[in-house]
Amino acid sequence: MNLKRYIIIGLLAVAVSNCKKDYSTSAEQGVDHRRKLVRVTTIQPLENPLPVLATGKVSSKKEILLSFKTGGIIKRLFVEEADHVERGQLLAQLNLSEINAQVISAKNAFEKSQRDLERATNLYRDTVGTLEQKQNAQTAKEVARANLDIANFNLEYSKIKAPISGTIFTRLVEVGELVRPGQPIYKVGSSGSNGSKILRLGIADKEIDLFKIGDSARVRFDAFPQQKYLAKVSEIGQSSNPRTGLFEVEITLNGPYPELKNGLIGDIEIFPSNRPKSLKIPMNALVEGVDNEAVIYYSTDGETAERTVVQIDAFSGDFFTVSQVNIPENAMIITEGAPYLQNNDTIKIVQ
Repeated sequence: MNLKRYIIIGLLAVAVSNCKKDYSTSAEQGVDHRRKLVRVTTIQPLENPLPVLATGKVSSKKEILLSFKTGGIIKRLFVEEADHVERGQLLAQLNLSEINAQVISAKNAFEKSQRDLERATNLYRDTVGTLEQKQNAQTAKEVARANLDIANFNLEYSKIKAPISGTIFTRLVEVGELVRPGQPIYKVGSSGSNGSKILRLGIADKEIDLFKIGDSARVRFDAFPQQKYLAKVSEIGQSSNPRTGLFEVEITLNGPYPELKNGLIGDIEIFPSNRPKSLKIPMNALVEGVDNEAVIYYSTDGETAERTVVQIDAFSGDFFTVSQVNIPENAMIITEGAPYLQNNDTIKIVQ
């Protein structure tokens, strides 16, 4: 019994001895325990600024609906859809029987008014006619002249001539149809300055000042996924659209590209020349974010972590970009271990 008691007491003594702390090394180990292990990287400038992304629809520089000024029966249609036309080219014509008759009637009325005025003038000179008769004849002649001008004008616009050089997009009627005045007959469009088509897109107010005329762009279409079309900024809107609040920017393709049809939707990358230089921040340095603000940690002495908020310009792959940061140029951005930090934590940088 006594032997068993001594064995238990001995075992307890060994346990106590094993649990005894070595205070000579605990302080040193405690310091390492309080220092949080992190990895860091330096801030890198972005060599090629990220593009502004948008979508736009292919269209022609100008699109015009053409119609007759007068109504009537269509006699001839000289061009078809997809035909190229030159400015002044005759495109369509009404049956002119009725309109020619109106011109002849107006011309005869005008000639009669001239004779009536001459007769009234002679009678007035011979004191046989009155001044009122002469004045009425003069007025009748002017009215007849105006009616003749109207008839000739209607005759001229009973034909459709191309107001611009371009392409016929749509033919809306057939020969023999009775059309009313102003009814669309053709839709014609012209290309940009170099014979190419354009895309129009909306840009938010915070980005519109980044652009200037001539900035380069690239366009990709789902219909031609392997092809990237080069383009440039050709117009920048000076006021926003009252419905959308966006500013209209026009992109002109660098070539004619006949395979691109009006109405195709393109994904556009615009490279604005006015964009300020950006800095790359690794994505794993981001601790938290709201809207375009992100929290990151950095260190300038390799010993202390400091918290700051940055404004994000754009995300791209494994990094995001910022144009301005609230940290010194020689700061090291904390990547691994950043989510476990608080401001002014003591850190230890590991490789």
